[in-house]
Amino acid sequence: MKTIASLLLLALPFALTHQAQAVEFKPVDDAFVQQSTAFGVTQDNWDHGAHAAATFPNAYRFTPHMEVSLPVDVKARQWPENSQPLLQLIGADLDGEHSLEVLLRDRVKNHSMVVLSKGSLVHQHFWNGYGAEQTHLQMSVTKSFTSLLASIAVAQGKLDMDRGIIHYLPGLKGTGFEDATVQEVADMRSGIGVTFSEGKLWDDRMTEAQDWNGDSKYPDMRGVMDYAKTLSNKKPIGKVYDYLDVNTELLGKVVEKVQGRPLAELLESQIWCKIGAEQPAKWMSNRNGEVVASGGLNMTTRDLAKVGEVIANKGVNQKGERVIPVEFIDALFQGDDKVRFAWQQGKEAALASGWYKDQFRVLDIRGHKFIAMVGIHGQILVIEPKSQTVIAMNSGFGEMEPPRMAILIFQQVIPAILDKLAKGTA
Repeated sequence: MKTIASLLLLALPFALTHQAQAVEFKPVDDAFVQQSTAFGVTQDNWDHGAHAAATFPNAYRFTPHMEVSLPVDVKARQWPENSQPLLQLIGADLDGEHSLEVLLRDRVKNHSMVVLSKGSLVHQHFWNGYGAEQTHLQMSVTKSFTSLLASIAVAQGKLDMDRGIIHYLPGLKGTGFEDATVQEVADMRSGIGVTFSEGKLWDDRMTEAQDWNGDSKYPDMRGVMDYAKTLSNKKPIGKVYDYLDVNTELLGKVVEKVQGRPLAELLESQIWCKIGAEQPAKWMSNRNGEVVASGGLNMTTRDLAKVGEVIANKGVNQKGERVIPVEFIDALFQGDDKVRFAWQQGKEAALASGWYKDQFRVLDIRGHKFIAMVGIHGQILVIEPKSQTVIAMNSGFGEMEPPRMAILIFQQVIPAILDKLAKGTA
């Protein structure tokens, strides 16, 4: 475990950019945890689906986190408004047709949604005590941010996705990752085997190493590399899409290795200061400041939409600055035979045609082909390049990845909005 002094030394490089703005380590908010305990919510159970509506807007307070600051010399991006009555659109649930307001508010347990069309704000709402300035845990939407940082390293010539991951992380020799490339890890095609803990969609040895539920109860698990070294193969490498958090965690470690800087600092300097963000982001971490690359980002829904806007604009921000490599976005949207084949071997092929590449889904549903970033309880960022539409939403659905939630969001709500905006009424 690092001492407080070493954490302070770790933070020193963060102060070198954007007029002394810094990525700052923040400990657990003990006062908030004590307050939550009085309502039956503890560090052990804060992430349970039953608590998501109340805890996800406050998730970063249950763990240590790195706060990604805003540069003082950059103004927040403000959109022109062209409001559309999107909540009046109709979709269906098992009991018939309903307005999107009913489907989102009552069925999906949605907290907020921001919709952009061709650079204009066409809709936003904030429900359930949630405000425009409130950050929200993004869960697996975080994975796509880790991949965006990897894409920048590739564009800088520092990372070769076709090299074996052990070239960058030699500590993985002799593990199930030994023969996988960085690209196969990024595409969730590593073939690695993980046994989920009871009642969860992950192995709690990894989350314990990340102090996700308080101090780790496993003395030999103090970081994700400790966990990764215990894993072996269960499926053919490169052939099957199998969605596992540890792949993202190792992708993040590769990025940090080639860049020589922590992920939170890279997010601040390479993305956050360039999108016109309105609020600091908070990236949950363990006690050593090692961020949860697969699911720990907290940000506002409006700022999430701003990231989508840059992707929709081929990686360029509103100032004309290159933020995300266009080659990465084009390759993501085009896919390849390897990821198409792997998708067909996974369970999500029943939901939609598409593929999973570089920590993003690309889906083709009801005539709309779009990029999707997806979190476990209804955190969503959708980008349809053709119509220049961005849909960002955060929710607190009470179950983990239930088919009904995915059907409501991806087969009902999103197509209804895309159909409406594609007609040119926005």
